[in-house]
Amino acid sequence: MTKKRPSKTAKAALKILNESKLLATAKEQNEPKTSQEFKPENPSARTSTANKSRPEKKRG
Repeated sequence: MTKKRPSKTAKAALKILNESKLLATAKEQNEPKTSQEFKPENPSARTSTANKSRPEKKRG
């Protein structure tokens, strides 16, 4: 089978993705390593509101 050529939108998406990867690597190189020492290892505990189960809905 032959490969389909990527569409304009797919090409644009790939370009944006590659640019963002380049930006991420550039940020990593420029960011000093000492700033990671001050970050807390465990993020603050969130409230359990998001972990509640959804109520059963009546159907019909």
